[in-house]
Amino acid sequence: MEKYLYSNICEISEYQYDVIVAGGGTAGCIAAIAAVTEGARTLLIEKNIFLGGTATGGQVTPMMSPGIPEEAELSYINKMVKKRLLKQQYGAADPCGNDGWFNPEMLKFTAEDIYMEQGGRLLYDTQIIDTIVENRTIKGLVIYNKGGLQAVKGKVIIDCSGDAVVAHSAGVPCLTGDDIMHQNQASSLRFMVGNVDIPGVLEHMKRIGEPMVLEYPFMEIASVWDSPKPLTGIFQKAVEDGVLAYDDGRYFQAFSVPGMPGVVSFNCPEIPGIYNTLDPDAITGIAVTGKKMISRLYTFLKKYIEGFENSYILSVASVPGIRESRRIKGKYVLTEEDYNNRAKFDDAIARTAYPVDIHGLIDEKKLDIRPFQKGEYFEIPFRCLVTGEIDNLLVGGRCISSSFAAQSSVRIQATCRATGEAAGIAAAYCSKEGITVGELDGKIVREKMLEKSL
Repeated sequence: MEKYLYSNICEISEYQYDVIVAGGGTAGCIAAIAAVTEGARTLLIEKNIFLGGTATGGQVTPMMSPGIPEEAELSYINKMVKKRLLKQQYGAADPCGNDGWFNPEMLKFTAEDIYMEQGGRLLYDTQIIDTIVENRTIKGLVIYNKGGLQAVKGKVIIDCSGDAVVAHSAGVPCLTGDDIMHQNQASSLRFMVGNVDIPGVLEHMKRIGEPMVLEYPFMEIASVWDSPKPLTGIFQKAVEDGVLAYDDGRYFQAFSVPGMPGVVSFNCPEIPGIYNTLDPDAITGIAVTGKKMISRLYTFLKKYIEGFENSYILSVASVPGIRESRRIKGKYVLTEEDYNNRAKFDDAIARTAYPVDIHGLIDEKKLDIRPFQKGEYFEIPFRCLVTGEIDNLLVGGRCISSSFAAQSSVRIQATCRATGEAAGIAAAYCSKEGITVGELDGKIVREKMLEKSL
């Protein structure tokens, strides 16, 4: 359908909203909370019937720590969400200092409650089909739900779709994958197992000599093929026995879940051979192959790991674990040089010391990446959220402007929340002041975040 055919559904003389946020995932729900808190009439559009994206539907728990002190974090909403979950006993802080443990099912409630308490409007089960662009401005978003094709108009649009759906549709240049093969990072399909004797699992791990950092109720166990740890030997035995395929053991990680006694969440399987996360057939392959791998892993757990004897598969993630797809080419492209130089910016809106973490065919060890020392971090400038082509569009989350390697560091939830918050604050400010996002000095956004985070 050509864009001009949408004109009849976009004949709306007044802006219905000050800010429209496309996608209610990790970055999007925070962007919407930030915008509505700043007084903007805000609409949040989400294709699922819950907020949180990969954090909730994708079961990506716990949050990986950005590796910086809490006082250095710029997102006050991230802190607020964690504190509310902790108060509800659906979040936790481990003895190693990571306060990002959370219950993915209950985060759906918490994120929605915070947004709705501020008076935001929400549209679930709604897909963004297209954009209507005139004179460097998105005049409308074409959406589809059970009400049919519709158009909505907002003064400022925030793309937190993860795949840069709005930006790409509006003609913003986008990058995908690495610079050589243009392959995306490997994806995962997470799952949870219930009725696990977690103390029994921990005791088994200790007995075989597996190094354990955390004590019950926290649990983290992991294995990769090049690890010399005892757990890897158990995986090797299962492959020899024909219970597991080799690919099943490439990456294995499991965690306990706050507020879910006896439940273990798995950051695996990592799906082999699929490196185009914009291909519908590939996404289907993640779902089909992933469930087959989950079935084998679960059989392995029951047979080889004590504590899983009476367990059952509780759930499979409803959202695939996509680590990277499209990234916009914005006013500033964050690179691994910024990472290595511990770059600081006067318009910085996020900070992180999370390592370059590439899942897939590329070995980050060959990229001449300089590991962080204690107290070091680098920053993300506001300009990574701004395009050079569209005057009323901001981008937050894993599709901000960055190189492939840099994105693998900034894609974690804490950083995505910070970029979402910055986009929400900026969108509300531009709407109120009647300026374009390109005219906004990012230092204003930074100062607002600093004030709120204190």
